[in-house]
Amino acid sequence: IALNENVAIKIMDLEKCRNDLETIRKEVHIMSLIDHPNLLKAHCSFIDRNSLWIVMPYMSGGSCFHLMKSVYPEGLEQPIIATLLREVLKALVYLHRQGHIHRDVKAGNILVHSRGVVKLGDFGVSACMFDSGERMRTRNTFVGTPCWMAPEVMQQVNGYDFKADIWSFGITALELAHGHAPFSKYPPMKVLLMTLQNAPPRLDY
Repeated sequence: IALNENVAIKIMDLEKCRNDLETIRKEVHIMSLIDHPNLLKAHCSFIDRNSLWIVMPYMSGGSCFHLMKSVYPEGLEQPIIATLLREVLKALVYLHRQGHIHRDVKAGNILVHSRGVVKLGDFGVSACMFDSGERMRTRNTFVGTPCWMAPEVMQQVNGYDFKADIWSFGITALELAHGHAPFSKYPPMKVLLMTLQNAPPRLDY
């Protein structure tokens, strides 16, 4: 970390955290190993008493979700959306090539800096897709945020793979265009039913 650099610190109370310790370790491990300009990397992490401290770069612009809520409630302009999505795609390509799926791509996890840097963060539900034999496999864990969750993740029948991130990426594109995700006004269980029973949302939803 450079001298006098501003950083963000994520503090997790290990006793009150809803995630299990293995999930937390996984997030920190991934954040420490990634090396891509569009992914939020952890500078370092440590445990103090019952709290886990994760030191990360400070993204002064905040998340796209909060940016829309405070300034652009009807959605962002097309050139801005195109730029954001291009940078997120770069991050996803890198993650997928490393054998990871993010599983929670959404505007709230797209962070921006005042200098125009865009980073995808929050690897709390990220999963590794390679086993010890380096063979790609599918996942069967029900994780993610309902509005952005792919149908195959909800169904839990044949598992899912990298394509789950592509679905979430598409929903995020709609979210950036409208200021909110499709079905976001409904409770989680209704979102699950609507996603499974209806055709994929379109730009004019």
